[in-house]
Amino acid sequence: MKKAIAASVLAGALLLSVAPSAHAKKSKVAEDLNFGVYTCASFLQDASTATAEDLGAVFLWLDGYLSGVSGDTVLTWKGLEDFGQKLVKYCADHRKVKLLDAAKTVGIE
Repeated sequence: MKKAIAASVLAGALLLSVAPSAHAKKSKVAEDLNFGVYTCASFLQDASTATAEDLGAVFLWLDGYLSGVSGDTVLTWKGLEDFGQKLVKYCADHRKVKLLDAAKTVGIE
């Protein structure tokens, strides 16, 4: 459990480091995300006001989705951390790309 909390906090810190606002604000009510249309630009913008827990949930969802597609059943914390860093960098450079497509491009090792 401690690793899960640490991973979500790290993921939040990674995103907030590239977002315009360096201070995360408490989100109101979590809204549903349609990953089929959610873009990197929207993701980075939302990251500036999201909690670390919300960001961690997004990364875990993406990991689960990609794992379901690939058949991978192992969650590695280092892999999730590396994935987060790569995804944020990719999204910063490709803001119009859908987040799910960016996640597939970056992948999880």
